Amino acid sequence: MNKNTTNYNAGILLPITLGLLSAFGPFITDFYLPALPEMTDYFNTSPSMVQMSLTTSVFGLAIGQLIIGPLSDKYGRKHLLLGSLLLFVIATICCLFSTDIFSFNTCRIFQGLGGAGGIVLSKSISTDMFTGKDLAKFLAILAAINGITPVAGPVIGGILLSFTDWRGIFWLVLLIGIALFFMSGTLKETLTKEHRMQGNIWHSYANLFKVLQNPTYTLAMLTQMCIFFAFFTFVSSSPFILQDTGIYNLSPFYYSLCFAVCTLAIPVGAWLFPRFSNPKYSLYTAAGLMLFCAIDLGIALTFHASVIIVVTLFTLLMIGFGMLQTQTTTIGMDAERMNAGSASAIMGAASFVMGGIVSPLVSIGNIIHTTPMLLTFATLTICILAWKLSKRVSVG
Repeated sequence: MNKNTTNYNAGILLPITLGLLSAFGPFITDFYLPALPEMTDYFNTSPSMVQMSLTTSVFGLAIGQLIIGPLSDKYGRKHLLLGSLLLFVIATICCLFSTDIFSFNTCRIFQGLGGAGGIVLSKSISTDMFTGKDLAKFLAILAAINGITPVAGPVIGGILLSFTDWRGIFWLVLLIGIALFFMSGTLKETLTKEHRMQGNIWHSYANLFKVLQNPTYTLAMLTQMCIFFAFFTFVSSSPFILQDTGIYNLSPFYYSLCFAVCTLAIPVGAWLFPRFSNPKYSLYTAAGLMLFCAIDLGIALTFHASVIIVVTLFTLLMIGFGMLQTQTTTIGMDAERMNAGSASAIMGAASFVMGGIVSPLVSIGNIIHTTPMLLTFATLTICILAWKLSKRVSVG
């Protein structure tokens, strides 16, 4: 375990920077969600091809974490973080100047690869610095900061769309990437040379999947995969359910507000998790809440219930997501802190792979029916895995 946390400055800039770095998933997906229908017309393509830009970016996020995580265990965190942010900035510039959907989707892969560094290294740096309940509390702070991004992103995107096109949104993302590059430059290296993985780099990659031999870590990872399956079902389907189904027909701005209300629940869930005296109760509560919302969403969408009911159910679903995301990350990373980079990489990559699988699935058939079906499947699996994981967590 890394012991250099005693001389590390854990001021306010640290949680803000790491919280924003951990939010690269929302940076890359949520900011331009209100523009998806407009981009379908701009690139003269189908909704599925535009949604594929979510899939390609998520693919980049997944692969990038598998590459960067083991490298950081071998060479340290900071230089890899700065390099990944530079790649993100360059890829975002390329997205801005794309002329067709194929080049845009290709650039999104590299944008995801660059953004992956922030996600995997924010968890690794946190695990270098904290253990046990301190780690849980710090990750909850990161999740709360992280939750601001999916709230603000679509709202800002909806506002920008009132006087510019999708490129205006990507210019903002570019500025955020540049700002994070300079903010990350102020961070100190948390993995000292004596605590880095020995041997050559191929040894690091050979040990990448050894963390899966730990059953506690593996259960936490599988649970997180399923909650991200549910999360990306919501992200991919909500623009079309609330804007383009002929039922609710919300404007991009009002959709952004509804999306903000829903995702504001994520930091609420992260805040609730450490306040359960028994972590098992937190697992049961969050998993049961998500299943309840999935079933009720199916009923609400089938009978064209009020948009207030639908948004309320999505909001409760995100509370459960926030609770489980924080808890499964804490359990998994604490179980494999000696291989924090690899553990963070596999957990993050597996979660975003699920997101890449979901994005095209929601477009199959009638989105009003496929969305609750996918959510119900995911949340049923979450309940089973949460029950198994609860048998491996301590009560204290």
